Amino acid sequence: MKRISILTFSLIILLILLFVLVRSKQEIVSVSLVSETTKITYTDSESIQIFEDTIRTTKKVPGAIDVGGPPTYQMTVTYADSEVVGFSLYMDFKTKNGFLIKDSNSEKMLDLKDKNAQELANLLIKEKK
Repeated sequence: MKRISILTFSLIILLILLFVLVRSKQEIVSVSLVSETTKITYTDSESIQIFEDTIRTTKKVPGAIDVGGPPTYQMTVTYADSEVVGFSLYMDFKTKNGFLIKDSNSEKMLDLKDKNAQELANLLIKEKK
């Protein structure tokens, strides 16, 4: 009886682990950014990798936020399974820091890790020139 319980428990854990691993790796196929002066869509693998790393490594900031100004960009991320997710991207190009706010949860701020924020800022600065 004890052996069956351990086996059942192990199987459940394995299934949960497989589900999480398969579900967590969504492939981005395009990212569109819109501002007052710019509209650009990224589809190249190098740029997509920067966006994937940036989104994947964000840190949730506890508590609700109230951002005073408009975002630097409205960002639309399209995944391979046709899922489309909207974000507001706030970027300070001088300090190369930034954060995201997911459109579906506008009270939660997602802080960008320093390395990823710098890579993203550098990519966006290239487009501004």
